[in-house]
Amino acid sequence: MTSEPIEAYGGISIPVEMLRDVAQQIEANGVPFHLDHNMSTPLRVRGFEAFVESRPDGFDELRFHAEIHEGDFHWLESRQGVSATIMAPLARDQNRVRNHGAAIRISADNAWFADDALIEAEEQLIARGVAREIIQVERAYQFSFVPDPQIFVDVVYPILLSIGASAIWDGAKKIFDQRRTPSSGDATAPTVVNVSIADGDRSLRAVVTTSDEAVAQRAIESLDQAVTAFFQSTPISPPEDNRKSITVWDDESGNWAPPA
Repeated sequence: MTSEPIEAYGGISIPVEMLRDVAQQIEANGVPFHLDHNMSTPLRVRGFEAFVESRPDGFDELRFHAEIHEGDFHWLESRQGVSATIMAPLARDQNRVRNHGAAIRISADNAWFADDALIEAEEQLIARGVAREIIQVERAYQFSFVPDPQIFVDVVYPILLSIGASAIWDGAKKIFDQRRTPSSGDATAPTVVNVSIADGDRSLRAVVTTSDEAVAQRAIESLDQAVTAFFQSTPISPPEDNRKSITVWDDESGNWAPPA
């Protein structure tokens, strides 16, 4: 992540102050790492240290040191760097206080999905009975060479039990249907819908990758059973084996399953 202008997002750049804030937040809270922004392929790291350096060309750069688990190191051999995803307010919400207590957070990559789509998703959730004050909608910025068409939903388990996965899909569908292709984007790339469900210190991440709305609908609307089975099961040990808290939709079998 650097202060260079980002063409995919209309030439915006990140001030050095924000880079330093991100470094401090990462140092304080840690950060999950994933391969190529693919939530189904996490990287196991420890000893993480983030910092900002100035480059000879005048731009600032967020850098880090970390130890990569030996079982994951091969993923990095063919990759030149690591990118990051951050969330930011919609234009509508620039002067509002961020809702840190939101029980449902929905975001989508800003190059592929406009603010209006996120606002429509918010309104759809409200129409399904979700209180406005527990919803947070945000832009996602993927700081990589070419951002992917990704949608992110984070919801706490009790809320999912209350409203059902079909309500989550009703909101996500408003975004899925309004995808746009940026100038540097691949119009044939499938949309990735990431749904993270948390209950205390346990969480499950569900990922469906498709260009077909019907496939995405089948996947998300069938989440209730998979999520309930996960939270009623015995917690994974050791906890660092986080691949087991990820499930990927296989449309051919019609099931959620661990990533291959």
